[in-house]
Amino acid sequence: MTQSRTNAFAILLTACLISGCGTFKPYAQNPFNPEARIKPTPTTASAGGGGKSLASRTTNLGLAAASRPIPGALPHGAGVGIAAAALLLGGPSRPSIVPDNDNYLIIAMPLTYAKDEDDAQLKMSALMEKAIIQALPPTYQTKIVEYDDHYAFGRVSRPRWIRVDGPLCENWSCQISGPIPTQSAGQWEGEIVKARNSGREIYWYTNIFREKIRFVKITKEYDKNEKHFVEGQEIPDFDYPGFYQRISAKLPEWVGFRITKKGEKPYSLTQGGKYELVIK
Repeated sequence: MTQSRTNAFAILLTACLISGCGTFKPYAQNPFNPEARIKPTPTTASAGGGGKSLASRTTNLGLAAASRPIPGALPHGAGVGIAAAALLLGGPSRPSIVPDNDNYLIIAMPLTYAKDEDDAQLKMSALMEKAIIQALPPTYQTKIVEYDDHYAFGRVSRPRWIRVDGPLCENWSCQISGPIPTQSAGQWEGEIVKARNSGREIYWYTNIFREKIRFVKITKEYDKNEKHFVEGQEIPDFDYPGFYQRISAKLPEWVGFRITKKGEKPYSLTQGGKYELVIK
C-alpha cells in the first residue's frame, strides 16, 4: 500500500469513528438518503447506486481507481484507499434504498481557500448552492426553505434545502437537498475537516460518501411531533446526468463528482468533463 493510500485509509477511518460515517436526515426520506426509512419503489429497489450494498461499495472502489488526477486535488490512487476503507468499514451487505441516478462529491479544497474548517464549510456551501441553482434549466424557479425541527431535551435543528417549481415540478413540488449549510441552518451537511495527502494538507468532507445532490419529486410532506418531514422519489423523465454535468462545470477543479447511473458504467466529472471508468 502506498503512502497516499495509507493516509487516505487512516483519514477515512478516523472520520468514520468520529462521525459514524453518516448523519440521519429525517427531512430527506428519498432514495438518495442511505438512512431513509421508506419503501423502495420497483425502479429504485434494484438500482446500482451508492447505497450500502456490497455491489455499490465495490462500484465506489472502481470509480476511485479510474478517476483522473485533478491538478491541486487528490493524487491519483489516493481514492482507491478511500473507497477500499469504505468497503471494509461498511460491514455485511444488506438491502438498502438506492437511487437510479446516484452521486457523491469529493473535495480537496486548498488550505489557502479558507481560514478554518467552519469557514471552508460555508464557502463550499456557497459554491455548491450557486452551482445547483444555475445548473437548472431557465424554466425552473427556486427558493430556499428553512424551518426549526424540535427534538427531546430542548434540542432544535434547522434543515435547509431548495424547493423547485417548473416542468416536472409543478406547484413547487420538488426538493433539492445537499451540502448547502449556513451558520444557522443545516450545519450537519457538508461537514469539513483537514486531511493530509501526499505530504500536503487539504480541506475535505468528513463523510465522504454521504455528500450528495438529492433531487426528488415530493410525494408526501407533513408535520409530526414538531418536526417537518418530506418524502420523495426520483423524477423519471428528468435529465439527471445533464444536471450533474452542469453542476460540475460550475465548480473548481478540486471538486470531483462521482456518478453512478443504473444500467451504465460509473464515471467521474471534473469541471464538467466526463471521465469514464477504464478497466485494464
